[in-house]
Amino acid sequence: MIFDSLDNFGSYTGLHPGFADVHSYISKTDLTSLTIGRHPVNGHGLYASVNEYDTKPVEDCFIECHRKYIDVQIVLWGEESIGVSCKMLCDAQPYDQEKDLQKLTGKVDFITLLPGLFALFFPHDAHEPGVRSGVQAVAVKKIVFKVPV
Repeated sequence: MIFDSLDNFGSYTGLHPGFADVHSYISKTDLTSLTIGRHPVNGHGLYASVNEYDTKPVEDCFIECHRKYIDVQIVLWGEESIGVSCKMLCDAQPYDQEKDLQKLTGKVDFITLLPGLFALFFPHDAHEPGVRSGVQAVAVKKIVFKVPV
């Protein structure tokens, strides 16, 4: 997992070839103007998924991980807490290959994702997105870049 300022994203482009494409897309696109849905980024399976939702109580969220994609998560407005853990410390449920989703149970620590920051989750990183940071729900617009492993 990497949690950092978007200003520093360029420092990570050497870790995976798709990260350079994400960096270029971020640099050239007004992310806040993107419509809800899926947006292709390159011709190699990398795409951006834009969603709007209200954050939820932690008991209404779940821990997850993926096998086919690395997530680069960016909150465009609002804020959310994201539970984080090492996958090997969690109990795994069956993997859904079609959705590239494996739900997990376990203990997480929390980071707060605000505009101007990003969180990057590799397949071995368990994460629980969409959690309320406080007592009240917060409206969030978020982009998740799905980078093929």
